[in-house]
Amino acid sequence: MSDADIDDDFDDDFVDDDDAKIVEEAETSVRTRLSSLEKRRLIDNLLEEKRLARELKDDLDDLDDFDEDDDDWDDDDI
Repeated sequence: MSDADIDDDFDDDFVDDDDAKIVEEAETSVRTRLSSLEKRRLIDNLLEEKRLARELKDDLDDLDDFDEDDDDWDDDDI
């Protein structure tokens, strides 16, 4: 093996290191974006659940009000 072959092999390692850094940065960026998207999805789901719970509570309150109104009508009919 000549000295030129050794130098060529050594230069390839630097290229691989640069490629490895680029790949690692890209993977980190993707993981960060996925993590952010997942957090946003969880927040959206939580907000939707709260909205539905509030809507259900309002509907139940309306039913209670309706039942109370019904009782009043029955009392007037007596």
